[in-house]
Amino acid sequence: MKKVVLSISAMLFVGSVAFAQTGAGPVAGVNGSVVAQSGLSQDALVEQMGTNQKSKIKQTVQSNEADVFQGAKPGTMGSPNKSASNTADIDQAGIDNNAFISQNNWDNNATQKQVGNENDATIWQDEISVSLSSLVGDDTATQTQTGNKNKATIDQGTSGNAPIPTMSVFPLMTSLTSAIPLAPHGKNDATQTQKGNFNEAYASQGGMRNRSIQNQDSNGRSTSASARNVSNHYQFGDDNYAMSTQTGYRNLDNILQEGTGHKSFTTQSTSVIGTGNNSSVSQQGNNHISNVTQSN
Repeated sequence: MKKVVLSISAMLFVGSVAFAQTGAGPVAGVNGSVVAQSGLSQDALVEQMGTNQKSKIKQTVQSNEADVFQGAKPGTMGSPNKSASNTADIDQAGIDNNAFISQNNWDNNATQKQVGNENDATIWQDEISVSLSSLVGDDTATQTQTGNKNKATIDQGTSGNAPIPTMSVFPLMTSLTSAIPLAPHGKNDATQTQKGNFNEAYASQGGMRNRSIQNQDSNGRSTSASARNVSNHYQFGDDNYAMSTQTGYRNLDNILQEGTGHKSFTTQSTSVIGTGNNSSVSQQGNNHISNVTQSN
């Protein structure tokens, strides 16, 4: 087992940390990393290859960036199986921070937490396999943001393609009956929670037994149509499930589901200031259920 522990404190200082770790192969070798940074414009980059990798990054203050790659990087989809059963955790506090986690092949867990305004968090989980019969999925992604004007994106099994399906983000799309995912995924779970105003959450899942949950809590009072929380779910595959809960004013929820056995639940609320909420649900396939509740 290789373990790297880095602790860097640099108040009002520009700095960066980058390191790579490689296990003994796709099923052997355990690496661990811990990075702590405090200051302005800090950069942390962790690259790990193998199984049972663990990475934790914590950054505070402003304009920081954290990137964790466990397995092959996005854009190298021709690589064979190289990574599985990994855990990554990024925790950022401050404004204008960016967090990105990329994981493959399966049974991965990614968690990101951001507190502050104008932050961006992305989790990318995909399978890379020579044999399609070995695609098993079972990844978990969780993101929590507290503050205003934040953006959260989770991509599971759609080859890093979020947010491709458009019709300007997808009001009642009817084309697109196949093709976005590189290959089917297995059991994936995506959860995003945002507390604050004018935030955006996007979950893109290409697989079989997917679940996507997004909760947004707002007390925003703007009358501008663009100053609102936005929740978007895109699910491609089988037995999919999407649930959105939004509180506050001027919320927007869009759901696009392709495949069989889909379910969709949306709950929105408003107390009149800034006027009402909008919901769009497009289900393309069999056995769909949709339940939308809006209140004033």
